[in-house]
Amino acid sequence: MLENVKSPQTGLRKRILVNTLSNYGKMFISIFVTIFLTRILFLGLSREEYGFWALLWSIFGYSLLLDFGFGTAVQKHTSECSVSQDWQRYNRVVSTIFFTYASFAVLIAAFAVILSFNLKQIFGFDAANTAYFQKVMILFGIGSAICFPFGFFTEILRGLQRMHIRNVIQTSFLLLNFGGMALMIYLKLNLTGMVFIALGTNLLSSLTMMYVAHRLIPKFRLSIRLYDRSLLKSVMSFSLFAYLITFTNLIIMKTDQLVISIFGSLALVAIYQISIRLAEVFQRFASQFLDNLGPISATLFAAGNKPKMTELMLQSNRLMGIISSMLVIPLIVYAKPLIRAWLDLDHPAGIICAIILLFSMYVLLFFRSTSVYVMLMANEHKILALIAGIEAILNLALSIFLMRYLPVFLQSRGIVLQDSAIIGVALGTMIPNVILAFSFNVPKACRFAGISGKEFFFTVISKTMLISAITLALAICMYQVFLPTSLIMVFIHCLIIVLFYAILSYFLGLKSWEKQQIMAYMKSKIFAS
Repeated sequence: MLENVKSPQTGLRKRILVNTLSNYGKMFISIFVTIFLTRILFLGLSREEYGFWALLWSIFGYSLLLDFGFGTAVQKHTSECSVSQDWQRYNRVVSTIFFTYASFAVLIAAFAVILSFNLKQIFGFDAANTAYFQKVMILFGIGSAICFPFGFFTEILRGLQRMHIRNVIQTSFLLLNFGGMALMIYLKLNLTGMVFIALGTNLLSSLTMMYVAHRLIPKFRLSIRLYDRSLLKSVMSFSLFAYLITFTNLIIMKTDQLVISIFGSLALVAIYQISIRLAEVFQRFASQFLDNLGPISATLFAAGNKPKMTELMLQSNRLMGIISSMLVIPLIVYAKPLIRAWLDLDHPAGIICAIILLFSMYVLLFFRSTSVYVMLMANEHKILALIAGIEAILNLALSIFLMRYLPVFLQSRGIVLQDSAIIGVALGTMIPNVILAFSFNVPKACRFAGISGKEFFFTVISKTMLISAITLALAICMYQVFLPTSLIMVFIHCLIIVLFYAILSYFLGLKSWEKQQIMAYMKSKIFAS
């Protein structure tokens, strides 16, 4: 069953391609489902019901903080055991994590029950609806508690490098959830029925992945008798640092709005939210490939194949540079007409923020992301967690400082820009990111690969920068000569730039063997019977 997992050499590029394409397929379907489901729920529920449904997901979304990095640990152990074949220890590790999650689930259920009896005092609902919302809260909380321990099976499939199977399962239940939600609205069952559909499809999706995991790993066992408390310490020596990295990333991504709301206003939060949304969309489209790096790196590390890990990191870094550059150039150049056509918003400070945050996300993806994914699985988690913590502190401190003093600095230079304080917050996010990228991540990647900075530049960066410069010049010329005014024209311009970059990358950026592989793959698909 595990023939393709045992050897890190077998079909590596094919697995990466299949997994990445399936990630994009799932992403596009998810976007379309979200658009239509949001409309159905918004029109089919009362405003109070819709607001409470959003509140439920927001509150119980914090249950992810109880993960403590165990999900990443499961992924790492799965990848490593596919090489070592020590399934006895693996079963003890996974059983220990599962039943630890089960204990957390009890806390989630208890929290939901306690919160349900304090809804009116905390949120101030209409007294006539309090009993209804209490019932929904209890059902949602208990359902979330039941689902929680089973959520890590997605990490097992990821550790086995079977993300395409995970994506098929999750997409199938996503569509089933969409149909069920629409039916609940049609039957006027509203929130009560929606809870059973949403959490039922979530649980069934996890149970399906559990079944697939059993099929892929015939020796896989999950039992309370295998629970070993002594293993928690060794597992947490990795998982807690992985958790700290995730937690600090959450701080970096979410505290900007908090800083603005405290030192500014909610109106500024709304403007900044639009700016950061563009960077988040860019990240989502550019980062689907990264899903492959963790499990492959863990497998290679367990096999002691350092040369292959180095090759994987450098080639992945180069590919991320191509993908992220191809997408960020049209977004930066056309940020102003895009936001104006999309939301009828012409806010100079907001547009500047969008460009700053896009550039910051670009640096994160190109110069930091691949080395973090690879080195995390190579037991470099402690230094990565330390750097993440330093970045979170610098981000918060600089954001507060620049929000307060950048407007003063600009005014002293005779520059009048309304709401310029939010630009300071965006700079507070970008500056630590850029500094750490070139003072830590790139040098660390060079030491890990055993190459000089010069070699890294010519291997990973130089051709991408050349292609990006040519494409940027074309994008600026198109913007100046044919300024688009509608959303469809902005989309057409961006598509032309992306296609131009892709063609240029094929002829200038790819090596001959890469071109041969692409052509062979395309021919096999075109002429397949």
